[in-house]
Amino acid sequence: DVSTMIRCGQKTIIFLINNGGYTIEVEIHDGPYNVIKNWNYTAFVEAIHNGEGKCWTAKVRCEEELVKAINTATNEEKESFCFIEVIVHKDDTSKELLEWGSRVSAANSRPPNPQ
Repeated sequence: DVSTMIRCGQKTIIFLINNGGYTIEVEIHDGPYNVIKNWNYTAFVEAIHNGEGKCWTAKVRCEEELVKAINTATNEEKESFCFIEVIVHKDDTSKELLEWGSRVSAANSRPPNPQ
């Protein structure tokens, strides 16, 4: 879809929140399958872009960089497809999500209900 958005000249801002893994899956059931190869998503979008159309990407790691990227996307690059990858800590999640993961884990560990 990113390729089509760029090709069709959409002036969209996409934020990809990258925590480097599956935090909620770890909370439900931890295992080595939750360790994933972290991609360079901005480079992937640049490869799709390949110099055709208007595309701007940024990778941000702190609030100051995010504010700057949003400012750029809504001003100088407002005529472009904008892709902002936001790097967050792998455990950056809400307490509600962690609690939900614990409840799902408990439900998943029950023996099957005989029919």
